[in-house]
Amino acid sequence: MFLQSYNYALCENSVEETVDHLFLHCGIAKDCWIWIGLVVPQSQGPFQVLADFRRQLNVPFFMEIIVLMCWSIWSVRNNLIFRNQEASVQHCKHIFRNVFGLVVLRAKKRYLPQISLWLEKLV
Repeated sequence: MFLQSYNYALCENSVEETVDHLFLHCGIAKDCWIWIGLVVPQSQGPFQVLADFRRQLNVPFFMEIIVLMCWSIWSVRNNLIFRNQEASVQHCKHIFRNVFGLVVLRAKKRYLPQISLWLEKLV
């Protein structure tokens, strides 16, 4: 598809939008990962980063956390582009908390205490 620009909407710099940049290396994305206690390694590919996230989280519901943060980042990006809403880490946190609250409703009962403890650590 031909577009006028392939630059990433969340960055002020002229950076091409790639999956790596969108979800891992953009300033907003990095700050969102830091908020949930994850540090994005700089020189690793996306699959190695996911393995590193799993290790850093060290919880059985790590994939839900990763997928929901990616969804939150994606939503912030789309809300900027299609709804002209300001992109911010706060907006990403809000989306993450709301959607994670729905996930908790469907979580296995044995994970609920650990999920609750994990959620309490988020500021």
